[in-house]
Amino acid sequence: MQEKKIIDTRMNFDMAVVNMDTLSRGDEGVIFDVPDMHLLAALGIRIGKRIRVLTRSVANGPLILSVSDRSIVIDRHIAQKIIVKR
Repeated sequence: MQEKKIIDTRMNFDMAVVNMDTLSRGDEGVIFDVPDMHLLAALGIRIGKRIRVLTRSVANGPLILSVSDRSIVIDRHIAQKIIVKR
């Protein structure tokens, strides 16, 4: 997915939004949109949460993220559906 520029009217500044699976190791962002999956909420993947990519596995493997001082693993196909502001 290409980066898109949006205007966040709540904060009055421009931000780029991308699919989570396009982030590189060490990248940080804030979750902007997330699919309605109960497991994601239980893992702390919620709108407004800050995340950091710890590791990207090769060959479409999972992402390891830091969320709320915890490390979690997200399947790459699910990460494609999560939108992050950078």
